[in-house]
Amino acid sequence: MYQQFLNHGSSQLSYMSSDELREIFGDDDKLDERIDQILKPLENEKDVIITENRTLAESNLQKEPNLIELRSRINDLSEEFRNLSENVQTKLIQLKSKSNTSDPESVLARLQACSAESEEKSDEISDDFFNSKLSIDEFLDQFKVARTQMHLRKLKAEKMQELLRRGAHHNATNSNFLPPNTGFYGAAPYPTNMPPYPMPVMRPSY
Repeated sequence: MYQQFLNHGSSQLSYMSSDELREIFGDDDKLDERIDQILKPLENEKDVIITENRTLAESNLQKEPNLIELRSRINDLSEEFRNLSENVQTKLIQLKSKSNTSDPESVLARLQACSAESEEKSDEISDDFFNSKLSIDEFLDQFKVARTQMHLRKLKAEKMQELLRRGAHHNATNSNFLPPNTGFYGAAPYPTNMPPYPMPVMRPSY
């Protein structure tokens, strides 16, 4: 970085005659003036770098409180998600009781569709935030609602799918232990494959 300024100063001195050089080196004021001329571009560049660094530092200091607040709120949201996960079992029990009056396959399909819809909504909110369409407060409020719905619906869908899989496995297992149909129960209480008895001959009476 400094080499270019040294090269520039050397090139200026190389064009001077011996008398000019003796005059400069024999006069301290002229020598200082010449040195100042050589170093002036370096001083200007140094001032520019200092100004840019000061501006960048001030900008970072202004953003730091918002970043700290955002980090804290994200931690709070993570804690809320964990608490919601602990209450999922209660929700799943309620879902199981409702599934007795609803088609399980239809319920599972609706849950999966709603979960995908909530995930798309949270992605749209994130895109709006990164595109500066939402403030930090708006982003956190909307993102919290969307992600909470997504997690609950996804957990319900996964549990519902597990219940359906267990039910199918249970039915298949029970069908293997059904007694064979021997024809014993429900049969006629008498033999049906015996030859017919001869009927008596009826004679006419006079």
